[in-house]
Amino acid sequence: MKKNINVSIVIIAAIVLCGALNVEAVPNPGAILWDASPQAFVTSLYVGVLGRQPESQAVVNGWAEYVNDKPISRLRVFWAFIGSIEYQGSSWAKQKKEYKIYREMDHNRYRYSVSKGPLGAKYFPQDGPYTFGVAMAVRGYHETFYSRRYVIFQDNSPTPFSG
Repeated sequence: MKKNINVSIVIIAAIVLCGALNVEAVPNPGAILWDASPQAFVTSLYVGVLGRQPESQAVVNGWAEYVNDKPISRLRVFWAFIGSIEYQGSSWAKQKKEYKIYREMDHNRYRYSVSKGPLGAKYFPQDGPYTFGVAMAVRGYHETFYSRRYVIFQDNSPTPFSG
């Protein structure tokens, strides 16, 4: 009888532990692969925004059709994930939108930071306000695609700033 009670306690503890581990996933903005292939990028949005794997490769391919060679196409797909019913129903979407992205010029590169308030005279507001996770993800977008400073020459071609 004592052995059956111990086994029952272990089974109940295991069920409780499994239930506790099945809490809402934490979005991970660092998991978003902004410059990966369209399929890898979309898969990273599932992990980084929704905290889970995609339903199927067909779903990934469907989203990947909206990604082209322009960085803004990736940002649009990102915002579609943020606007999804699944994300909007999460506790993460209900956080205060109090974080802004700030840009600083560092030699020939832009550096981006996330903060609730101004960081000083050398930082300029770039974007926001957002929840912390969204701000970190958008910061990643800016760092990936807009960290180099460009000047426009007479032929309207962007050329990396050289001095």
